[in-house]
Amino acid sequence: MSTGFDLQSVAELAQKPHLRDSGAVFTGRERTHCRSRPDPDASLAGLLSAKEAFIKALSSMGGAPACTFPEIEVGHGPAGQPRLRLHGQIARWCQERNIAAELSISHTGGMAGAVVVLLARPTTSGTTSGEHPS
Repeated sequence: MSTGFDLQSVAELAQKPHLRDSGAVFTGRERTHCRSRPDPDASLAGLLSAKEAFIKALSSMGGAPACTFPEIEVGHGPAGQPRLRLHGQIARWCQERNIAAELSISHTGGMAGAVVVLLARPTTSGTTSGEHPS
């Protein structure tokens, strides 16, 4: 198990349109989702915190490949709960090691924060990485 936490100023991110709009940090889906929210800048700050928290949690696991922010995408479940969607080499690395990620995001008072917990799911005899026994 490994955890990561990050805190981001909403106002600070709002003053950096090159980070918000370039695609170097946020995917098109993330930007579209955040634009639909009541406070797009707070939502983007929460997503940036989630990406940073993931990298911090990953750094203590050792041997992880380098990744870019767009490879760490934040999506949302049916009830709006945030979910990490990994892409590229980092997705393959986590899948090979059967690593699951849990994410929580919050924002209030001009700050956004996120916590990521990475868990190495146990495997059982006869299953391969990515399969989950019933």
